[in-house]
Formats: sequence, structure tokens, C-alpha cells
Amino acid sequence: MTDDWAQSGGTIGFISIEGEGIVGAYCVADKIRDEAEEVVSSLKAMGIDITMITGDQRRAAVAIGSQLGLDEHDIRSDMLPEDKLAEIRTKVQENAISKKWWTTKKAVMMVGDGVNDAPALALADVSVAMGQGAALAMDTADATLMDSDLKKLLYIVRMGKKVSRTIIENIAFSLITKVIVMGFTVAGRVSLWLAIASDVGAMLIVTMNGMKLLPSSREAKNITRLSEAS
Repeated sequence: MTDDWAQSGGTIGFISIEGEGIVGAYCVADKIRDEAEEVVSSLKAMGIDITMITGDQRRAAVAIGSQLGLDEHDIRSDMLPEDKLAEIRTKVQENAISKKWWTTKKAVMMVGDGVNDAPALALADVSVAMGQGAALAMDTADATLMDSDLKKLLYIVRMGKKVSRTIIENIAFSLITKVIVMGFTVAGRVSLWLAIASDVGAMLIVTMNGMKLLPSSREAKNITRLSEAS
């Protein structure tokens, strides 16, 4: 039995009575949240590289990581606070070195809930703390999930990508519109009032395009339902 516990990554303890020796054994192990595997799978499907950073022993870390669908080389174990900080610093520096102007900029997001995670949270490009975690982690992080529902990480990532895409769309549309109007103005084919009207129209279109970021009634209900369930 203890071998099975060890393979599952649990911490094994023994109970002994003086004069009788060992009379029992127990196992303490972390429980994986029900939605954790789904969240990891969805993040991978988005093309996001995931690294598990934990202070747990190697065997326990690998056992948990394998249940989440992580490869062994993506699992960092026996990590002290300074080790977590060094790991995040390395990833941030690697992204800075490999960044080219024609490539999509990569960012390092750190998710944690403990005091030991605070230094790494402060260094990451984007940091998220769990609402039921340590106060220091929440004070350090850029964002805080008000509960421990990991599915909200998916919402954060998807919304971030959507915001970036919308900003690019708005900037591109505004520049193209202004260049076209400027060209017609220089050619003397656009009156002042028509130029003003086109500028106001472009502003309204950009505003309406930005409003699509607001959650629909269905999305708002789903977010509320997730919060109540947690």
C-alpha cells in the first residue's frame, strides 16, 4: 500500500506505539482541482507553454504534473522562493533575447497563491494571484482571482488576446481612414465639413468596435454562475 502511495506522489507518515513499533501509516497528498486538467489542456491548445513550478519533492511533483498532462521536462520541483524567482527571470530574459520586431511578443505569466510565490509574481510580465491565497501574493500580483476557479484563467487569457486584437484593428482602421481622407483633401476633393464628418464617423466606428469587448448577457451569467459555484 505504501508503495502505491509513494507512486502517487503522496507524503507518507507512520504511527508507532512505544513497545509495539509501527502500528499504522498515513498518506497526505495534494488534491487536484476538478477543472485543472481541462484548463491546462485549453491553454496548451492556445499555443501557450506551461511550466509547473513547485516546492514539492520531485516524485510528488511529477505525479501531479502527469495527471495534468504535463511532460516531465516541464516540471520544476524542490524550488525555493529564490529558485522560482530565478526561473521566471530566465524565461523573461529568454523572451527579451528572442524577440524580433516581426514576431509576436511573448509574455511570461505567473500564477501563484503562496508567500513563496510573491518574488516570482513581482518579476513576471503578468502575474495572477488566487483569491484564497496569501495576502502578500495578492498585493504583489497584477490581477487576483476572487476565488480558486481556474477556468477564470482561460477568461483572462482570451480577453487579453481579444483586447490586443481590437486595439490593433482600431489603430489600423483609424490610420487608413485618415490617410485616405488626407489624400482626397490634398487633391481638393473633400470639403472641410466632409473631412470632419469622416473623422467623427471613424471615431464612432472605433468606439463601437471596442464595445464588443463588453461581455454579453450570456457571458455575464456564466461568470456569475462560476463565482457562485466556487
